Amino acid sequence: MRISKKDEMNMKTPADASTNSTARILLVDDEKETLDLISEYLGEKGFALSESVSAEHAIHLVEQDGYEIAIVDLHLPGMTGSELLKHIKKIRPHIQVIMITGYGTIRDAVECMKLGASDFITKPILLDHLLLTINRIIQESRLKEEAELAGYYRNLSRTDELTGMYNFRHLISLLKSEVTRHLRYNRTMSLAMIDIDDFKNYNDTKGHEEGNELLMRLAHVFRRNTRNCDILARYGGEEFVIIFPETALEETVVVAERICRAVAATLEVSVTIGLAGLPRHTADYNELIRMADKAMYWGKQHGKNRIVVYEDSMSTCR
Repeated sequence: MRISKKDEMNMKTPADASTNSTARILLVDDEKETLDLISEYLGEKGFALSESVSAEHAIHLVEQDGYEIAIVDLHLPGMTGSELLKHIKKIRPHIQVIMITGYGTIRDAVECMKLGASDFITKPILLDHLLLTINRIIQESRLKEEAELAGYYRNLSRTDELTGMYNFRHLISLLKSEVTRHLRYNRTMSLAMIDIDDFKNYNDTKGHEEGNELLMRLAHVFRRNTRNCDILARYGGEEFVIIFPETALEETVVVAERICRAVAATLEVSVTIGLAGLPRHTADYNELIRMADKAMYWGKQHGKNRIVVYEDSMSTCR
């Protein structure tokens, strides 16, 4: 459908464009008059534009260049706009697509939105409406990117860079919360302190790069042998902590045995694991770590490669 001169005269131009963007936009419409009108208007607003009168050519452009937004007519020769939309999303999923049509229906709009379109505009096109739609899409994309970046840095601040497990600081925060929750609801919880046996000798023999590789592989073993609800953290150096929510010590021993077997079978080292439970041993989060640590060191002093549950007699072990 062509835009008449009368329609063009009635089109509003916003006094203030909310987004001064260099976003690249692809215009796809088989009507040259529509292309020229939209292109001239958006070009004046600072956008970088490419034009295409066919779906096949548009696909080629998408494959060759990076666009943030595509404005696509629903009715194109040789291929429907919906089919082109699917192609665009398959090639570059991040491109936001605005569908336009001169005689579309609600059904068409729903179909396009299901296929990933960001909006659906009918002709005659009000250029200020189109600009507002583009600005909204750009703003939403920016907010999403900022949220993802914030999430990345938030995750970075609480995880160990080498293993991807929680770091010491975040471990303590989670442990405080878990201890409070378990005491409030009278639940049982266990904590394991794990240390690699003779890790210094391994590093001295094979080098620190191999030592780092071992730590990453060990973290993988821990993940494969624990539940999604278990909390895994690198305590420091070659020491790790696993919090087992809602888990009695007897059940934790079974998991610890599985971890020891998996380490011995897949890595060139063994581990010693110390266990302590809440409320069996203590109701204090600091004491829970200290007791598991004492049990682990008792195991190191008595042969290594073993699992030890804390007892009061181990309180002086270090």
